[in-house]
Amino acid sequence: MLLIKLWNCLRGYVIIKIVGPYGERLINQAALHGLYLWDVKRVDKDALLAKISVRGFFELRPLARKARCRIFIVQRRGLFFHLYRMRRRQAFILGALLFIAVMYILSSIVWSVQVNTQDDTLKLSILKDLEEWGLKPGVFKHNIDKKYYLDKILLNYKNIAWAELEIRGARVIIDLVNKEMPPRIEDDTPCNIVASKDGVIEEVIPFRGEAVVKPGDTVSKGDVLISGSVTLAGRDNTEDRMLVRARGIVKARVWYRKSVEVPLVEFRKSYTGRVKKAYRLKLGNHEIDIQWGDLKFPAYVEENLPERHILPPGLGNVRFNVVLYREIKEERRFLGVEGAAEEARKKLSEELRDLPEDLQVVQKKMEFTLNPDKQSVIGTLMLEVIEDIGVEQKID
Repeated sequence: MLLIKLWNCLRGYVIIKIVGPYGERLINQAALHGLYLWDVKRVDKDALLAKISVRGFFELRPLARKARCRIFIVQRRGLFFHLYRMRRRQAFILGALLFIAVMYILSSIVWSVQVNTQDDTLKLSILKDLEEWGLKPGVFKHNIDKKYYLDKILLNYKNIAWAELEIRGARVIIDLVNKEMPPRIEDDTPCNIVASKDGVIEEVIPFRGEAVVKPGDTVSKGDVLISGSVTLAGRDNTEDRMLVRARGIVKARVWYRKSVEVPLVEFRKSYTGRVKKAYRLKLGNHEIDIQWGDLKFPAYVEENLPERHILPPGLGNVRFNVVLYREIKEERRFLGVEGAAEEARKKLSEELRDLPEDLQVVQKKMEFTLNPDKQSVIGTLMLEVIEDIGVEQKID
């Protein structure tokens, strides 16, 4: 019954008044013909109120004549009649549709980009880079490729261990975790030698402590390699344990993967030497720019020189500084796929020069692919090296 009432509310229904001495007879005839009336109640000796669907009302009219009753429409209700009445209010409908469209567009736009990290310098640097990469207030959040921006952050900032991008409403929130150096351990503090990264053991040389891995073993970051808990043979065939500071060399086969991205079209900016000077007067929190003539440079960078106080601090916070507008020109150079791949190769080769000298490179491989929008070449360097992965970890 509830579903029937809900359906009638959607398609519209009418509240009718049945006038006549045989109102009950009309109700019975309607039930026999499959017409549904609800909320029937008597309001007078010869008058009943009831609710019926629009279609049922027209089918009820011939039955009313046979029952010698008259029916009147008291009210029209439901979504159908609301829409019918509003068809004459075209301005209102247009405004409502425009409001819905504007709200949808506004809710689809990024209004702020937030970077969560304790390093303020890193935060400002990443916000600036994100703006250059296209992630800034005003872009549509449905077009944001999370993986693309996370890869760019991890690729350009080596001091970030983990990054996560989340879209909450109209905000883009990026959480960062900086890499932390292991705490310094005193010489007499018992400790283990643990793995600093994943790898396959190649050689174990314990100077102090007991080796718990052997060549060929696969280890994960944090696994104990050389234990600082040493077994000592005691009297009566008993064993005692002594904690020492483990020392040794544990070389393992480790894999690295580095990527660079080079656009097919390179834009370079250079100064032309033309400079225009302006002055900026600051009265408390208000700023007034003083400039003679129009700034006709098509492209420029703004340089703010140090501020100077006009009045002593006790007489007012009045300051000014010189602003230099330096004209720049942008040069566009088409590299093409081969040129971009060669630039990527050079950058990856520079990454090789930055590797520690004690690394033994077993195998290296470079791959070059076009990114999905075919606007840049992504170069990937895969290295297989042998290095000492042991680091000290204090025994609690």
